[in-house]
Amino acid sequence: MIINKTKIPDFTLTESIKFIKPMLSINLNLIKKDYFARTLGLSDTGGAFNLRLSSSRLWGLITTGNPFQLTSLGKNLTDSSYLSNISKELYSTSKTFPLLNRFARDLPSNPTLDDFTNILDQKIEKKTLRRLRNLILNIRLHRSNVSIENKDLIDYKDLKLQLSGVNLEVEESKESIMAAIKLLEARLDLYGI
Repeated sequence: MIINKTKIPDFTLTESIKFIKPMLSINLNLIKKDYFARTLGLSDTGGAFNLRLSSSRLWGLITTGNPFQLTSLGKNLTDSSYLSNISKELYSTSKTFPLLNRFARDLPSNPTLDDFTNILDQKIEKKTLRRLRNLILNIRLHRSNVSIENKDLIDYKDLKLQLSGVNLEVEESKESIMAAIKLLEARLDLYGI
């Protein structure tokens, strides 16, 4: 799907990982599209297969072309022996599309289709909006499974210093922090900062 001139995967990162997982058991370095489709019991000319294949490519899990292979990212995310670092890998991969990350940041915790319509510049059919909603929820899932280390907090400390004149009491829940950030953004817009 294309949103705001950006090609976006039709399937979530989680769904794309499940789709390519059978490639580990095939024991071929390169695999042809038609052979992989038959392995999954799908047609290589069908939309279901091709949309999943395209999404896996957009997430960077498999190479382009035919035949194709797993990328190093695809191998890491499908290999069960790599589970200790998988949440960090998922988190960094989920940040691939800035447009989706902006939506994940700006939309309510449980966005409706109307919320998407209000934030988008173009008219999009409901089926596509539902897919977009699934992508946003999946990105949030990957974000919430990762603990951010101290080295990543430098930007947040700078932001806190810039906003030191504004005091808000916030509970430590994710929703409260997001609401406080939105309130601070609104105040900054009001003062033209």
